[in-house]
Amino acid sequence: MFRDLSFRYKIPLRGTVLILITSFAITAALIFRAYDDLKQDLIANAEGLAGVMAHTLVPAILKDDIWHAFEIVRTPFSAAALTRSSLQAQNILIINNDNNIYVASDPERFQMHSPLTTAGAEFALLEQQLRQNSDATSQVLDLPQTEHLYVTTPIISDKVRLGTLVISYPREGFTPRFVRFAGRAAIATLIVLGALLPLSWYWGTRLADPLVKLAGCLGRIGRESPDNLHCDLYESKDEIGQVGTRFKAMLHELQIKQSLEQQVIATERLAAVGQLTASIAHEINNPLGGMLNTISTQKRYGHNDAMTDKTLALLERGLLQIKDTVSALLVEARQSSRDFGPEDMDDIRTLITPDIQRQQAKLKWDVRVGTVPLSASLIRQILINLLLNAVKATPSRGRVFCRVTTDTRKLVLHICNSGEPIPEKQMSHLFEPFVHYRADGNGLGLWVCYQIVTQLGGTIEAANRDDETCFTATIPIPS
Repeated sequence: MFRDLSFRYKIPLRGTVLILITSFAITAALIFRAYDDLKQDLIANAEGLAGVMAHTLVPAILKDDIWHAFEIVRTPFSAAALTRSSLQAQNILIINNDNNIYVASDPERFQMHSPLTTAGAEFALLEQQLRQNSDATSQVLDLPQTEHLYVTTPIISDKVRLGTLVISYPREGFTPRFVRFAGRAAIATLIVLGALLPLSWYWGTRLADPLVKLAGCLGRIGRESPDNLHCDLYESKDEIGQVGTRFKAMLHELQIKQSLEQQVIATERLAAVGQLTASIAHEINNPLGGMLNTISTQKRYGHNDAMTDKTLALLERGLLQIKDTVSALLVEARQSSRDFGPEDMDDIRTLITPDIQRQQAKLKWDVRVGTVPLSASLIRQILINLLLNAVKATPSRGRVFCRVTTDTRKLVLHICNSGEPIPEKQMSHLFEPFVHYRADGNGLGLWVCYQIVTQLGGTIEAANRDDETCFTATIPIPS
């Protein structure tokens, strides 16, 4: 389940878990350290108290002054009542060398001269421990399964052991101070978590965001065209940034590859259509020529009435239209004996001027060309077709722009017109035969231009630019 989560949630969750584990571990360590410190403080205070009392009790024991000894062992309880300390002794006993009770702070419970074992099971364990450890040093006895902590100190006078001082502390005395400290530690932990968890979630989300965007873009590859993929990816010199940079480079290469594939497909399709239409045109021309010759002979030598002449004229016009259409399909770039030159441009301008005037359009003429070793008839046909199309597509009082330039390697024909742009869905089929992007025309003019330019080794392109449509033909000049 967690494995399938998005990195948008996985990274912040991992950061959150790490912060929680770290916080709880540190808090637990502090609490255990506090407990140990409390215990060590108690032991240090108890040893100090036991040492002072053992030294003070020597005269009373030597004189067998039981009342004085009792007053001494009761003194800490009077001081504790004033200070109200939670770590105060519960019982103080003086035990003789036979492990019998000599004096106790609570004489009702611990009767004088009675064995220590009569005080209860815990004191029986204490008495056993005292017999096993009879050395003349102070000890802290943390007996298992007992409710008290015991501090024992030998009472010695002139290297003679007079007895043992035993001070007991209840373990529950640790609880109030331990609870207070644990509460403060818990509050501090919650404050730290309240600050760190939102910050961790924010930075985790920021870290995962580039990966999420990259995964989203990768998921769109194959389902969308590379031209429609626009990904705002994180770029930097770290690993994620490098992946984003390489992905953008890959996407750009895919766009170039797709564009080249589309160009190859369009070229192959146009070449196939050209071959097919040329074959069809040749097959049509033979019977078409015979029918036109038959009609011409009938009109010249036959004795026809008015209705027959009218019918023959209608048939002849129809067949001539078919012939013109078929002739347009038979485009072959044969070099003529005359090169293209400035006089051809003057002729072209003269030919299209009446159409410009009828459209009330403005013609901008930018021609910088000398004599070029290219077929004048073919170049003229390209320019006339493009210019007539531009004039027809230009609205009233629009503008038409013609620029012809050349250098030592190529001839560039650039024709533009104002008006409605060509729809994008027609752009990829623009140079196919019988494709109309306007209401009039037979759909062959641009196809003828494409065939001529292609056979001359050049390229022709169309593009919508702002409020105008432009056609650019680039034709290499033979060396």
